[in-house]
Amino acid sequence: MTMLFEPLDSEGYKRSVVYHAARLSMLHNRMLKRFDKVDKAAEKVEAEVELFDEAVRTLYE
Repeated sequence: MTMLFEPLDSEGYKRSVVYHAARLSMLHNRMLKRFDKVDKAAEKVEAEVELFDEAVRTLYE
């Protein structure tokens, strides 16, 4: 069985630092995944705008 955190030192500082570093790392990964989703959605919107623009231009030509 692996330990997520090392045993506490006399002030509990070491465990706190490790916990906060792990938490920041998890939040960073979640943020990057969210940005990827936003980028993919933006690409889809841009593609649809191009199709719409092309369709409108053909109507008025």
